[in-house]
Amino acid sequence: MRRPAAILAPLACLGLAIAFAQQGDQEGHNMTDPIPAEKIPPSPYLSVDEALQRFAVADGYVIEPVATGELVDMVVALAFDADGRAWTCEMRAYMPNLDGEGEDAPNGRIRALEDTDGDGRMDKASVFLDSLVLPRAVAVTGDGCLYTNGDALLFIHRKGLKPVGEPIVVDADYAKGGNPEHKANGLLYGHDNWYYSAKSSKRYRRIAGQWVSEATDFRGQWGITKDNVGRLYHNTNSTLLIGDRFLPQFFRGDPTHPVKAKAAQTLGSNRVYPNHITPGVNRAYMEGVLNDEGRLANTTAACGLHWYRGENFPEADRDLVFICEPAGDLVKAMRVTRNGGFKGDFRRPGREFLATNDEWFLPCNTYTAPDGTLWLVDMYFGMLQHREYMTSYLRRQYISRGLDQPHPGTGRIYRVRFGESAAKPAPKLAALSPAQCVPYLAHANGHVRDTAQRRLVEAGDRSVIPALERLAGEPGNALAAIHALWTLDGLDGISELVLIRALQGTDSNVRETALHILALRRMRSEALSKALLDWKAKESERHGWVRTLAACGEPRHALAVVLEHAETPLLREAFVSGLGVDAAAFHRDVGEVGDTALQDLLTQAHADMAEDPSPTLQGAQLLAFERGRSMYESKAACIACHGANGAGLPNLGPPLRNSEWVTGDADRLTRLLLHGLTGPITVAGKVYNPPLDMPGINANPSIQDADIADLLIFLRNSWGHSQPSPLASQITKVRKQTADRFLPYKESDLR
Repeated sequence: MRRPAAILAPLACLGLAIAFAQQGDQEGHNMTDPIPAEKIPPSPYLSVDEALQRFAVADGYVIEPVATGELVDMVVALAFDADGRAWTCEMRAYMPNLDGEGEDAPNGRIRALEDTDGDGRMDKASVFLDSLVLPRAVAVTGDGCLYTNGDALLFIHRKGLKPVGEPIVVDADYAKGGNPEHKANGLLYGHDNWYYSAKSSKRYRRIAGQWVSEATDFRGQWGITKDNVGRLYHNTNSTLLIGDRFLPQFFRGDPTHPVKAKAAQTLGSNRVYPNHITPGVNRAYMEGVLNDEGRLANTTAACGLHWYRGENFPEADRDLVFICEPAGDLVKAMRVTRNGGFKGDFRRPGREFLATNDEWFLPCNTYTAPDGTLWLVDMYFGMLQHREYMTSYLRRQYISRGLDQPHPGTGRIYRVRFGESAAKPAPKLAALSPAQCVPYLAHANGHVRDTAQRRLVEAGDRSVIPALERLAGEPGNALAAIHALWTLDGLDGISELVLIRALQGTDSNVRETALHILALRRMRSEALSKALLDWKAKESERHGWVRTLAACGEPRHALAVVLEHAETPLLREAFVSGLGVDAAAFHRDVGEVGDTALQDLLTQAHADMAEDPSPTLQGAQLLAFERGRSMYESKAACIACHGANGAGLPNLGPPLRNSEWVTGDADRLTRLLLHGLTGPITVAGKVYNPPLDMPGINANPSIQDADIADLLIFLRNSWGHSQPSPLASQITKVRKQTADRFLPYKESDLR
């Protein structure tokens, strides 16, 4: 299906995700055009004024340009600095032609856009960095810039808009493996002062001047956002919205042995409502992709989501999540609620917040801007789909309407605002002292609150601690209190007394934050124990309370709560996470706990999860293993759906580690690789149902039988596996035996 360029997602993998060299054709697919050519209107490249006339936006709202023309060129992401300048990533080498030739050219840029005359439109662009390879994410600090270049995550100091010195490598493998649709992105500054990314299982933070990384839950694909409490949200190409149930690291009480729990939940349906026929979808010829009117039925390119945290929209539209869907040329709005269940609903059922019939429209990211409005990044580019998944059908569609034709300086950045509310001047925080930044933690705009918090933590000035403690205890502004607590934590100035006081307040989000920080810091004292034991937890707070009791020296009381509410999902996991590094000792101390499921969790809590040793292979086999590793990480792109450790990735692919499909019959695994698999699959007793089929590699001429043999020896001798692997001649034999198969297997075909 049509997916965001370098942005969106893999064909969901079941066995292994295989990237096709130049096209995504699959044997057995009848690529007959679902819409006759004479019924498809032309798709001319429009000027900004012409494009604006095509938009249908929600009643009461207006869309207006912020940056156009020479100020933008293939922008895919941006970040705001403390003075409201927009730092943009220009992915100028993405798909320069239908075959993607020259995509690795180092011509990407990061530019800072600013409004010098105060009219609300950017009028100046300053190149900060150039000669970059497909830059996809940027975050600005007070003294530098965190950014991507190729696979690497780098940091460079700055003086104003000029880089200073040489880049520092934060993570050379930040976006390792896969093609442009399968690489980490986002760099969202979390409430807890860590940077989080989509398509990644790492988070980053600068501590005492040094950048460090830490494991976190794998999240999403292109785009990551947070709500006003700090909980994270993400998505995949075929899933509009996925939300974390709890604050980050909730189930990682022992960072090296996280509790296995379903920490995230799909929210709402995946229906979309384009306002025109959509033939330019990669697999539009497949049944069910388009509805009876020839319009995309369900999302296939969801990306660039953002929880709106500004003050421009009316109260009824605050806290909406906006989701880009470039395959349908639309932006969706979804409301998330947690009272009475964690769920998502469309703000405007049956229609979209914003839509157009302009096929060049390629929305890829959204942001709450310093001016209080919603900013929308439009790549304005005709070829959404990357070459590695492009079908012959889609190639014909692009050519027939000239969507493959280059246009210099393409791209637009728009502002969406409520018609009766003007955009506000962006606050300028860069020159403020730490004391002057503190009041901005109470600002109505969430972006401004984040910026003030970041500035305070970066400054490291502990003289503001008393002011922060007062703000954390002030009734009436829960959002300010939450940011004050996290700022204190970031300054290593959080006190037990302040957290106890927050626990005793009336706002549930402040209480949740206090519980979380207590558990992370594993604070212990008689006063804290008394406060926790006397505390009256609401049902929605029970998980956090149990986790904090276990982490802060009251595990037996926490256990009693778990046993009393044994029917509550994830309560056992919260308890074990709270025990953290003490789980094994607690288990030895108490023995049987009277709950089989909890007993199993405790037994597994410290199972050996060490990194696998080097394979016990020698000579030619070891060389084949290393070639297979390379296939897994790059050419075959298996890592994109199954992760570096083979444990699988949520909403993408099941685990390969300890999978009977990998360690069992080698011929069966070969058949699966060659022809793909559709529908649910059971791995180690658990059913997985990826949103899309796994494509077979039988028709891919760039992957030879010897390559498949290398991949098999890697899979069957990684992650503790030790299984014999077939030679290339056996792969060839299986290929011949199944030469008459044109459709992917179902699990029942292979059992």
